[in-house]
Amino acid sequence: MRRGGVLILLIVMIVIVGGVMVFMFLQGQGTGVGGNSATTTLPTEPPLVDIVRARVDIKANTVITNSDMQLELGKVPQSEFDVKKDFSKIVDVQGQLALRDIGAGDPIGKSDLTEPGLSQQIPTAESPRPRDKAYPFVVNNLSGVSDQIKPGDFVDIVATFVISRRTSFPIGETMVQQGAVQVPMLQREVTEAGYSVTKTIVQRAQVLKIMRPPVAPPDATPVANGAAAPQPQSSSLPLVDASGKPITATSPGGGDPSSITQGIWTLLLAVNDQEVELIEFSLSTNSRMVLVLRGAGDTTFEPSIGATFDLLVSEFGVPLPQQQPPNVISPNQVFTPEPTRTPAPTRVP
Repeated sequence: MRRGGVLILLIVMIVIVGGVMVFMFLQGQGTGVGGNSATTTLPTEPPLVDIVRARVDIKANTVITNSDMQLELGKVPQSEFDVKKDFSKIVDVQGQLALRDIGAGDPIGKSDLTEPGLSQQIPTAESPRPRDKAYPFVVNNLSGVSDQIKPGDFVDIVATFVISRRTSFPIGETMVQQGAVQVPMLQREVTEAGYSVTKTIVQRAQVLKIMRPPVAPPDATPVANGAAAPQPQSSSLPLVDASGKPITATSPGGGDPSSITQGIWTLLLAVNDQEVELIEFSLSTNSRMVLVLRGAGDTTFEPSIGATFDLLVSEFGVPLPQQQPPNVISPNQVFTPEPTRTPAPTRVP
């Protein structure tokens, strides 16, 4: 019995020592060689960057104008973002034309967009008004609101016509022989005079684009035969104008923002066929047309009665001058010389 108890105790000790050794082996495998307690470092995740995606389905040949409704920003790992193909800012996509159908949630690539043509920039139809067309309208520094119009603004067109009116004015009577009787006949003189009429012919026309002529460099002074003058040698002397005054950033001719831009440029307006007919008819009659710039958000179509001389008198209270009696000069005033008047001496107060 004693030998059996010793054997059992020996087996238990061998089992315990074996378990301890197995535990230490497994612990060493988990902590590294030597049993250090240092933990294993996890791999670093790549940073996230913004990418422009479609918020809703965008059809091909659609100009992306409403960025808040059509676009959104998503997050992708920096390793998946390609600067040459992807967009990170919504403003870079706004105003571009989609070349293909883009599904909601899909990233928008640079190959999916292009610059829209003029036909895509024309606003869509607003019922019951038909869709507008692009029409070139030539203006100068006066008729073009001093070049203060920007693409996207709305303007009105005011035209002044000269209308000819014939007048038959009685000038006397003459006796005409009719059979055996002398009959008086009224004589008339027919005259033709021009009267000015002003009316707003187009309202709320959107400016699609402004095309300005190329600006000649300031040192390209024209000379005879249309040849350019030779370039002056570099000098430390300040540039001066015709009066000899130094040209600075705020002086006239040196980029003064308050100066009026001289020249002629073309505005592409969005108008319908009826408005084009009114403009073309006005041009054919050599009428004077000017643009009127509307304030931001002004969508009102304002009724007007126009302006003529009789409307100024009857509707706006402009006084009508009366005929003045003629100043009759007698022959004595004309042919009898008056004596030369001697100036009186200066009176001292």
